[in-house]
Amino acid sequence: MAGGKLIMPLAAAAPAQACDTSRGRRFRVRGTWLLLLAPIAAFDAILFLTPLGTLVSSSMQNQAYQRVLEDPLVIKSLINTFEISAVSTLVTIVSGYLLAWAIWRSSALTRVVLFALVLLPFWTGVLVKNFAWAVLLQDNGLVNDALQGLGFTDHPLTLLHNRFAVVLGMVHYLLPYAVFPIFAALAAIDNRLELAARSLGAGELSVFRRVILPLTVPGVSAAGLLVFIISTGFFITPVVLGGPGDQMIANQIDFYAMELTDFAGASALALVLTAIVSVLVAVYQRILRAGGAHEVG
Repeated sequence: MAGGKLIMPLAAAAPAQACDTSRGRRFRVRGTWLLLLAPIAAFDAILFLTPLGTLVSSSMQNQAYQRVLEDPLVIKSLINTFEISAVSTLVTIVSGYLLAWAIWRSSALTRVVLFALVLLPFWTGVLVKNFAWAVLLQDNGLVNDALQGLGFTDHPLTLLHNRFAVVLGMVHYLLPYAVFPIFAALAAIDNRLELAARSLGAGELSVFRRVILPLTVPGVSAAGLLVFIISTGFFITPVVLGGPGDQMIANQIDFYAMELTDFAGASALALVLTAIVSVLVAVYQRILRAGGAHEVG
């Protein structure tokens, strides 16, 4: 009886001791990872938090927020920024989905060629691409000459220095950022799902709407978010391809900093744009999470 009483506490203590050992090992591993991440965190703080702190400090001077938000040109530029960014994002996502679909359905050799064409915009600078579009879209450019030669128009169309040209230049630059996330989502789809849907009598449109499109929503949402964030910061494209009424908020930031030498106002504008984009991103992600939870439910 005495031996039994001694063995039982020891047997009960063994799992607790093993649990404590495992917990201690996890703490040591976590501490090691924290030590390894400390230099990266310090580097990130230097490169991100320090400039951000400088912007915040500068924007608090001379009633900068009140001055810039009372400027009608700033309000117009903010409206332009989000209108142009929304249109560019929509066009980019639709074009990127079609191109990603073509790459996904193509043979191995054709896929390599199409990927090379998608990557081509990365091989030239954004300024070079914008001037190339300016040459193509001018009144006596290749596009107008082709339209008139084919009989579609009898006079040159105004294709340059307007919002159409700005959106076109932005989509050209942003397209790879949409193609790759969407293609990754398409490539992850199990072919057996499509075969199963077809075996049950689903047509092409039904397979796309009920199988493929829902499975690619994460890739589309990631691409849309990335493209929209990048598009809000465009500066060169509205200058080269747009008109006076198509300037975006980055152009106003440059004007305040370089022309007016009002660094407080430029800092305030940069932080206003950052805050608005951050709120939109948070709302966008919340909507996506709510939609995913609704589908699961």
